[in-house]
Amino acid sequence: MKTNVKNLMMVVTAAVMTACSSNTDLYDANAVTERAEVSTKESYAENFAQKYPNVDMNQNWDYSTKQSDYRIVNANRSHTRAGEGGITAGSWYEVDNNTLAWMHEQLVEGRDNRRLGNPFYMTVPGNDFTIIPIYQGQAGAMWNLHVVVDGVDYLVWEKINKTVLGGSDENIQDETKTGTMQIKDLDSDEWHNLHGQWYDWGYGHWNSLYNTDGTDRWTPDWSEKNHVTAVRSTPYTFHNFPVGAEMYFYLDVTVSGSGEWDGAYHEINNVGAHESSLKGQMLALQNVPRPANISDDNEVMIIGCEDADLKDSDWDMNDVVFLVYGKTVPQPIKIEEGDNIEEVKSVRYMIEDLGSTDDFDFNDIVIDMSEIHTISPTYTNGVVTAWNDKGYRQEAVIRHLGGTLPFTLKIGQTVFSAGGQDSFQTNPDIRLDVTGWNINSHNISVEVEQKDSEGVFRIQFPRAGEAPMIIAVDPSQGWMPERQSVPESWFYTE
Repeated sequence: MKTNVKNLMMVVTAAVMTACSSNTDLYDANAVTERAEVSTKESYAENFAQKYPNVDMNQNWDYSTKQSDYRIVNANRSHTRAGEGGITAGSWYEVDNNTLAWMHEQLVEGRDNRRLGNPFYMTVPGNDFTIIPIYQGQAGAMWNLHVVVDGVDYLVWEKINKTVLGGSDENIQDETKTGTMQIKDLDSDEWHNLHGQWYDWGYGHWNSLYNTDGTDRWTPDWSEKNHVTAVRSTPYTFHNFPVGAEMYFYLDVTVSGSGEWDGAYHEINNVGAHESSLKGQMLALQNVPRPANISDDNEVMIIGCEDADLKDSDWDMNDVVFLVYGKTVPQPIKIEEGDNIEEVKSVRYMIEDLGSTDDFDFNDIVIDMSEIHTISPTYTNGVVTAWNDKGYRQEAVIRHLGGTLPFTLKIGQTVFSAGGQDSFQTNPDIRLDVTGWNINSHNISVEVEQKDSEGVFRIQFPRAGEAPMIIAVDPSQGWMPERQSVPESWFYTE
C-alpha cells in the first residue's frame, strides 16, 4: 500500500491537534517548542512531497548494502581524502601472447586455484610501478578495481560493459566510444571494445582469449572458435606514493553475479561486496615469464582475482587478471595464522537538521557508523579454511557538517554533543567509540538547537510513511554541495 501526500499530511495534522489540545499552559516553553517542532516538520513534509512527487513514501529509507569491507588493523585514515600519490593512465599496451598462454596454464578456467596463493597485502616500493589488465575470465558480476594505499582509497579501473559503451542493439557497438581494453578482429584486423554478453566475441568475456595467434581454437564453452589476433588495454602507473606504505587491492562489486546463500559465510547478493586480497580473493604469482615488451631491468608479477565469494564460486581466480611491473614491484606479504585483519560493515547516515525545510541536501550532519570484527585465518593444507573472530567494536566518524546548528547525537548507548559548524571544521573526521548501535534498526537520533530560540528539535530515523530527515546509504556515497538537493534517484520511486 502506498502512502500518498494527503495521508502523510493528515498524520502530521493529527499530531498538531494533539499538541494543541493538551492541558499544557499555552505559554509553557515546552509546549511552544513542541508546536514549533511539529510546525517545522509539517512544513518539511509538505516541501519534500512537492520536491519529490514520484517518491514512494512507504519505504524504509535504508539504501545501504551492509556488505563487508576488509582492511589492515588500525588503518584508520579517512577514505574520503586525496593521498600523496597519483595514478596516471598510459597509452595502449598490447598484451604478450606468451603471457596469456602461461597465465592460462596457471589459472585454469573453472578450477579451484586458491592453493597458488594466500591472503596478502603489499608494501609500496621506492619507484613507480604499473598495472595492466590483461585478461577477464567467465564472470557475470560487474565491478570496479580499487587500491588502498596507507589507508587512502583510490579507484583504478572500471570493468566496461555494454551499458557504458554499447549501442542500442546488443550485437552492434557504438564505435565512437573507446573502452579501456580492446580486441582485434581476425577478419577485419580492426580493434573493438570488449564488453557485454558471452555469446558474441565483440561483447564477450575475455575467456575467448586463450591465444592471439589467429589459430582456430575453440572457446571454453565450445560456442565458437577464437576470432582474436590481439588484445590491448590501458596501463595505470602509480607514482609518488609513500615508500613502505601498506597497500592492497579489492574489487567493488556493482552488479551481482550468480550464487546462492548457504546459510553460513556466503551471501546471495554480493552487490557492494569488496572482494579483497586481504580476504584471499586475490593471489599473487611472482615467477612470471617476462613479456617481450617489458625491459629486462623490471620485475614482473601477475595478480588474479575472484569476483564473488558465493556458494557456487569456482575460485579459478581469473575473473580479472592484471600484470604488475616496475624496477621493483610491490612485495606481497602473506597474512599468516595469528595475523589480524578487520572485517567492517558500515552505514553512512545523512541528516537534515531542520535549520532549513526546503533544501534536502542531506549534508547537515554526515556520520559513518561501523561494526568491526577483528578476524584471523586458519590454514589447512595451505588453504584458508576458517576466519576466527578475535574481537568486536563499534565506532562512528563524523565526516561532514554542512549545518551550523549545535546538536546532540545519540547512537545506541552513546551520546555526543557538539556546537555547530563554527566549533570545528566542515569535514572534521571526528572518531567516536560507540556501544549499542544496531545496524538494522538504525537506533540513531539527533537533537538540534534551532535558531531564534525555537527550541530543541528531535530527529529520528524515519519509519515508512514519514518524510525522511535521516537516510542510510553506503559509505561510498558522497554528500551534496550546500543547498543542492539530492537527486530523486537516491530514493525508491512509485
